[in-house]
Formats: sequence, C-alpha cells, structure tokens
Amino acid sequence: ELSRPQRKHLRWFIFGILMTASSSRRFQIAKVAPRGGHRTSCGNFLRSDWDSVSLMQARAIKTLRWMKPGKREAIYFLIDDTRKEKRGRQMEAVSKIYDHKSRKFIRGHMIVSAAILFRGVVLPWKFQLWIPKDQAGNGYLKTTQIAAQMINELKLPFACKVRVLFDAYYLAPCVIAACKSRGFTWFSVASKNRKMRRKHCQTRCIKAFAPGVLKHNGKSVRMRRQHFWRWMKIAAVDGVMNRLGNVRMVLSKRPGDPWKKTLAVVTNETKLAAREIISIYEKRWHIEVLFKELRSSLGLGDYQVLSRHAIERHLHLCGLAHQLLTHHSLQAEGAHAKQENHQVSLPPLRERLENLRAKIRTQ
Repeated sequence: ELSRPQRKHLRWFIFGILMTASSSRRFQIAKVAPRGGHRTSCGNFLRSDWDSVSLMQARAIKTLRWMKPGKREAIYFLIDDTRKEKRGRQMEAVSKIYDHKSRKFIRGHMIVSAAILFRGVVLPWKFQLWIPKDQAGNGYLKTTQIAAQMINELKLPFACKVRVLFDAYYLAPCVIAACKSRGFTWFSVASKNRKMRRKHCQTRCIKAFAPGVLKHNGKSVRMRRQHFWRWMKIAAVDGVMNRLGNVRMVLSKRPGDPWKKTLAVVTNETKLAAREIISIYEKRWHIEVLFKELRSSLGLGDYQVLSRHAIERHLHLCGLAHQLLTHHSLQAEGAHAKQENHQVSLPPLRERLENLRAKIRTQ
C-alpha cells in the first residue's frame, strides 16, 4: 500500500536509524539519504498517510512463520508502558505524568507497548500513545483499556497457546475480560492490598496472609537464571479474586529478604506448578530489555514531530529497525532457530548492530 516515494523513504529512514548514533536523528538520517536529503523530508514522510502498525505486525508474523511455531509451543504477548520526557508545548499528547524511574512528575508522553516473545526472540508488535482526557474528549481511553484493545486485536495465524504477561498496574477487569474472550491465559503480579478468598477461609488482603503461608507451606527451590542458579522460597495458593475469577497465586521471596519483599504472582492457569508459574512470569522482563535497547541504540524517544500519528510512526520505524537486526541475527543462526522448543540465544543488541554496520560497510 506504500507509494514508490514512501517505500524509498521507509528504506532510508530505517537505514539511517541503524547507521547513525546521534540524538538529532532527523538531520543525520537525511544526510545518509541518497541525493542529499533534507531533515524536513523526514518529517513529511512521518506525517504522510501510511499504516505503520500493520507494516510492523506483518514483519513480525513473517519472522514467526520463518521460525515455524509448533502446536505444543507457547507465544508470549508482553504488555507494558514507557515514559518519555518532552518539552514541546505544541506537541500532541504531552501531559504531566509520573515517572517511576526518576521518581518525580514530568511533562511528556506515556507509550503503551506490546511485544511478542517466542523461543527467546523479542519482536515489537505495537506502540500507542496515551492521550490525556482533556485532549482526547469522548475518545478517551485509559492505559488498561488500550492494553485490552491490543489483546482483542491480536491475530496470529498459528495454532499455538498464547500467554499474556503484564505487571500489577494492568491487572484490571477489562484486561482480564479481553484475555478470557480471546481464550488466552494471563500472568501478572498482584499488589499487596488486593483481596483473595481461599478455600475454607475468609476474604483477606494478600499482605495479611502471605507471610504465614510462605513461612509454613513454602519450599526452597533453585531457579535458573541466565548465568547462575538462585535459591527461592515459594508457595502456591488457590482461590478467588474479585472480578478476576479463579486464580492460582504463587508467593515467592529470596531466603534472606524481608517479608515485605514477598512477590505474589497470579494466573488463571491453575494447573501449573508453582515453579513453572514463576519462570513464565519472569519472561516479562524481556520487554524492559526491549525498552532499554530501543531507547539507547535506536532512538525511540528522539522524535521532534508534533502530531500524534507522526510520533507513533516514528516509534514503529524504530520497532522495524529492531526487527531488521533480529532478522539478520536469525539468518546467522540458521536451522537452529527453527527447532521446536529450542531457545534461541541472540547476541546483545549493540553487537548485532555492529555486525550489521560492518556488513553494510563492506558491500
């Protein structure tokens, strides 16, 4: 659906993201374009009418199809948000938001993001700006409603099990209802002030019964990390949570940590073992790594356009650049990436980026 000039701009925009390391990327991208481009042409391309979401999702599905998912395998759908400080007064969707990293209020954008994790490979799926209520009007959506919308719109041409992973903020009835309507299972962390009714027990807050359950029923297990093993104390509890239905909760903490650091992971897959539930939820960390890679190496927040749609197109172009690096590394892996239930170990993003740049320089 792209016109011929748009295809050329798309190619050179992604090429510029991968080959430049400057914060003023529009100027640097224009410099690598053929016939001496100008930075305004990059802005015009972002403001033009084309579907960046469908383009990135089609590229992700093509990569998944190349990896040949098996029917017994699971695809993980990761949902989270990131914040970017922006000073532009005329930029759309800018509002006062709380930044958890700096622990202060900032003016900027909140970006609700979704990614697919399969065999250890992360593929960006969608980015959407949260619009404040005073700017959105009747079309206002909460971040949890945006996440539920992403789940409802997820269409994968594979007969695999889909597991949705998110943090405690997105453990909301609308998100759970979206998972239930699509037949997906979900995994999340529950806040300590949430209530749960266990069998033959009264409804109580998690922080009230978690220490006792973990102390008397907990078991010490060794959990696999990337380069080492770590001891954890875990205990499983079945019950009912208000507006969420039947859940299995796994309480866990390190042996030397205080009781207030107890983590409560909940899921609607009530037949899984406690250790497996913890290991599945830990896969959510991949989206945090994705944010770091997109911010530091691919310029996720280095946009200077004013309109919301142009900003989202810039975000998806960064996601396409990340997918290109992943595709290049998967081609180097060869047949190993197509083996069923085989975890693919890709190099760090900076190493992948340098390998691609070296290959481009030699051609």
